[in-house]
Amino acid sequence: MRAMLTLKRYTPYYKQIFHLALPVVLAQAGQLTTQFADTAMVGNYGGNDPVPLAAVSLGSSLFLLIYLAALGLALAITPLVGEHYARGDRRMVAILFENGVSYCSIIGVVATAAALALRPFIGVLGEWMSSPGEDITAVVDIALPYYDMLVWSIMPLMLFLAVKQFLEGIGNTSTAMWITLGGNVVNIVLNYVFIFGNWGAEAMGAEGAGLATLLARGGQMVAIVAYFFLSRRLRIYRALFDAKPLRKRHLRKLLNIGYPISFQMVLESAAFILTSILALSFSTVAGGAMQVSFSIANVAWMITVAIGSASTILVSHIYGAKEREQLRPTVMATYHLGLAWGILMAAVFVVFREPIASLFTDNSEVIALSAELMLLIAIYQLSDAVQGLSISMLRGIQDVRIIMPIVLCSYLLINIPAGILLAYTFGLESHGLVIGLILGLSTAALLTSLRLRHRIRLWEMHTVTTTNKQ
Repeated sequence: MRAMLTLKRYTPYYKQIFHLALPVVLAQAGQLTTQFADTAMVGNYGGNDPVPLAAVSLGSSLFLLIYLAALGLALAITPLVGEHYARGDRRMVAILFENGVSYCSIIGVVATAAALALRPFIGVLGEWMSSPGEDITAVVDIALPYYDMLVWSIMPLMLFLAVKQFLEGIGNTSTAMWITLGGNVVNIVLNYVFIFGNWGAEAMGAEGAGLATLLARGGQMVAIVAYFFLSRRLRIYRALFDAKPLRKRHLRKLLNIGYPISFQMVLESAAFILTSILALSFSTVAGGAMQVSFSIANVAWMITVAIGSASTILVSHIYGAKEREQLRPTVMATYHLGLAWGILMAAVFVVFREPIASLFTDNSEVIALSAELMLLIAIYQLSDAVQGLSISMLRGIQDVRIIMPIVLCSYLLINIPAGILLAYTFGLESHGLVIGLILGLSTAALLTSLRLRHRIRLWEMHTVTTTNKQ
């Protein structure tokens, strides 16, 4: 009874989070489905041959690292816009958005150049990670054209994100959802055309999946930019644009929030990407199984990200409006929803691991190993939820610099060394790599939740003191 009364107390906060999170959940799921569709459809294209699936894993691993660095920088737009939106400062919201578009354009150019410069490294990875007696040249040959298509999708994706993060900052999460879902449908249809060579097209395999992604992301960019310029509700922001689209002080604000977020996302993702790449050193079966397992795990993770995105919006509005009494229950409601989702996904991974893995490939060895890895992935669902949500809420109150030493400790000092030690020294191979992730994510969950608790106490004390003085 007491538990029911406690949960009832948080009902208004659950509703607030759901209101913002549901469109973000669907939009994030749509973004994920791009990778999910590529992996599943390429896996089915390869049939019993694990090479195409391993190629998608290799190509997407290096690209994902670059993309997430750019995405982390772009995420700075939401809390800054949210803070000034809550204060009613529409002019500053407009200026931040205008500068955000220029900021994301610069990031897109730099990220594209970096991705092109790193292209030869895919071949180096192929040679470096090949196991004794196994040649994965075929994997590299297929991965390169797939990677090239993804690289050219960076710029349209960054422009899409510039508008998307602005809209989320002002509480509009539904527009990006519909555009993302529409783009996702286009991506799947084009996968069907280009991967398998339907409707008169040439069968391109993994390269066709990359081309479909490029075209779908270009369409998403056009759609969301058109929405901004055609929407009557957004006229006020268009009218308040500054004469200069990029000013140093606004760029500095965006960078100060963005680079710690980017650092955290890159380092955390690097741990997962390195795990996928290291799995290739055991066999193409291990590489394919790791790709399948992480593709499935990402479904759970992206829903957590969506809940976290909603909490970033709410917390940034609370922070901007100085509504002290709203912060703690919002934080607790966010944790409740995230942990409930983590428990549900852990149960699904345990019970349905083999049927889910079989959706990606017909190779019995890949299915069997994927099912084993999913048992371990189920273990880290709760710690993954806690650290992801804690970081999202720290982002909302713009306390992001502390995240860098936390992720350094969690992933660079604990996760990666432990995973390599267990995989190679103790002979646990792919299983050892995933156990390393469990240790790293658990450390991140503990440290970020403690930091958030500390910051909430400090902010509450500060606002009480300020109120008493007034």
